[in-house]
Amino acid sequence: MDHLFRIGQISNLYGISIDTLRHYDRKGLLKPVVDPESGYRYYTLEHLDKLEMILVGKYLEIPLDQMKAQMEEESIEGYLFMMEEQSHYIEERLLMLKKLGQYTREMTLLLKEIQGFTNDDTFSNVIVKEKEDITIYHVDLNEILSGKESSQVKGFEAFEQWFGYEMDEEGNLMEDDQTIGLSLHAHMLSKKQLNKIFQGAKKSRIQGKYRHISFWGSEIKLKDYIQRLSLHFHLENQTFYVKFRFALVHKEKPNEYYAEIYFT
Repeated sequence: MDHLFRIGQISNLYGISIDTLRHYDRKGLLKPVVDPESGYRYYTLEHLDKLEMILVGKYLEIPLDQMKAQMEEESIEGYLFMMEEQSHYIEERLLMLKKLGQYTREMTLLLKEIQGFTNDDTFSNVIVKEKEDITIYHVDLNEILSGKESSQVKGFEAFEQWFGYEMDEEGNLMEDDQTIGLSLHAHMLSKKQLNKIFQGAKKSRIQGKYRHISFWGSEIKLKDYIQRLSLHFHLENQTFYVKFRFALVHKEKPNEYYAEIYFT
């Protein structure tokens, strides 16, 4: 047989496995010529044209079923539409990768910050911001754990996590352990998406002049730190908003947290 290539030859020529070629056969993308006497599979030069188009699609991450449909349609318009559609998909991925790259850089800086951090027990490093503006959405923890909210809240990595602590007039610190506060993580969602997910949810605003200070340690030490902070600044009936930025998980002792404490 002239101009026919065995499956092993095609595998070597294009650097793809025989199993992959057989997969293309099963999918109906690239069906070889079968010798009725020997049962051997052979590929023609026209098969190579098809294979090269399949490999272009694979390189561009176009699904095989989509490639098959366009090859069967046999139109330039179909291929053009498919390429334009894939171009938009790649642009969206590039934007997401850019955001993830920024997030990774910021996480690296955060870890370096934690590495050299010690708590300020004199509270002399409190930072004052005149125009703070953060919206916190409160979500019921029991509903999330039961799965009622899981279809909406997909992956807490998309959000900054907050818990609220109340200091009453007698100096008692009370924690709202029934809800978790979630705010927008700039690299993961848009404000429009966030508002849609939490439409109707209770909201808190950290707005205007606010002070905040960083903390590192266990949750028990965090509560003690907030109480000492309250005594130092003579704060009563105060809500402390705590944003948990990183958790160091331990096997045999309480986890440690790097957090920011916001208060007026």
